Amino acid sequence: MVVREPEARSAYERILDRIGVSYHTAGDFNEVLRMTVASAYNGLLVDILTLVRCSKEEKNIAYDCINFYPTLRIKWDSRQQSITLGPQEDSSAAADTDAALTRFIQDRCGTFSARCLRRFARKDSYLSLLLSARDGLPGAVVVKTFTVNISQGGAFVHTTHPFARAERVWLSFPELAGEASIEAGVCWNIPWGGCRSIPGVGVMFDQGLSPRQVEWLKQVAPS
Repeated sequence: MVVREPEARSAYERILDRIGVSYHTAGDFNEVLRMTVASAYNGLLVDILTLVRCSKEEKNIAYDCINFYPTLRIKWDSRQQSITLGPQEDSSAAADTDAALTRFIQDRCGTFSARCLRRFARKDSYLSLLLSARDGLPGAVVVKTFTVNISQGGAFVHTTHPFARAERVWLSFPELAGEASIEAGVCWNIPWGGCRSIPGVGVMFDQGLSPRQVEWLKQVAPS
């Protein structure tokens, strides 16, 4: 669970203790990153205000975590002394927060095997690349674009194309001329006009990188 404000933290802890679930609490997403790299978890409970107020760097971590783990966004209303679900959640369940949290824990977290988040340090870097959803196939559309940030494990690539989660994409960097395109999977996306942020996709590189590609990534995104 990630929540910064003490009052909200206490309210969430009371309901989780009442449900009887095992959990750890983080005050920000940098702490979440350290925890999820070191230990395996089944899901993530996110306080909306903590998410909204986090830094740009933390938002990158938040997007990775939210799209990796089953996630429920919740909000503490100090005036009403009540917990509500975020707008992304099932509105029919919002009236009974205990029941909604129990269903989330049983149905979504319970069916997701506990995992650690493998994480490399991100570096803001604008690297030109060619992005394609059908590498080398006839009629493949290739888009000239660039990275917003990159790590040894993946990148955030600017695009207004609505790539779906788990879709396969190929990235060809001019600096790696002569090398095959890097295949990657889409982990999350920010749609054009969806929020006040650069539209694009977060991708995770596949494991089959060539030695030259691995060395180049170490140079452009040292850990």
